[in-house]
Amino acid sequence: MAATAWVFYNAAKHKIGNGVIDLSATPVRLALYMSAASATVVTATLTIQSQIGSEVSGGTYPAGGLTLAGVTWGAGASAGQQKWDCTDPVFTASGSAMSNVSYGVIVASVGATSGYPLVWSRLSTAGFDVTTGNTLTVQMNASGIFTLA
Repeated sequence: MAATAWVFYNAAKHKIGNGVIDLSATPVRLALYMSAASATVVTATLTIQSQIGSEVSGGTYPAGGLTLAGVTWGAGASAGQQKWDCTDPVFTASGSAMSNVSYGVIVASVGATSGYPLVWSRLSTAGFDVTTGNTLTVQMNASGIFTLA
C-alpha cells in the first residue's frame, strides 16, 4: 500500500504562522516510528517530538531522524501555488535491521534529537522491516510535501 498523505499537527500550523518555525531556514528531519506509536503519532495536539515514543532504531538510523536534504519552496502545479518539498530521504539498514517501521514524522529541529512535529504519514498499512543491507527510500509526492494555494 502507498503511504498516506502528510497530515499537519495543530501546533505546527501555529508555530509556522507566528514565525517560531521558518520552513526556509529551520533544519528539518524525517523520524521513523514503529506500530506501537500509532496512538501518539496521529494525535493532532502534539507539540514536541519527545511526546511520541517508539522511534525506530537499528541499522544506521540516527536518533531523532534523518536530516532532510534539498528542502525548498517552489512553484506549485498551478499559478499562485507554492510547494514545500525535499529530496527523497534514504535510510540504510547497515549492521542490523530497522524493525516494525510504520510512520514517518517530519520535525523542525530544536536540537540533535528533538524537534517540533510538523506533519505525519502512515508509511504502510502494517509495520515492516528493513533488513540488513537494504534501504528504505521515502518518496515524496511530485506535488511536494504540501502545497499552499
